[in-house]
Amino acid sequence: MGKKVNADLLSFDKRIIFRKMLVGEILEKDLQSLLKKLPDVSDNAEEVDPENNGK
Repeated sequence: MGKKVNADLLSFDKRIIFRKMLVGEILEKDLQSLLKKLPDVSDNAEEVDPENNGK
């Protein structure tokens, strides 16, 4: 059932992705392949202090 899956799938809510996997519209290996292609943007993260109202 490995249908061609495009990267637009990743813009969906994870619940929708899970439902598509349950009905066989996407395979786990296809999803993992798409996730590996995502760029690493962890350098853009900003540390938040919840004790100081996020500042």
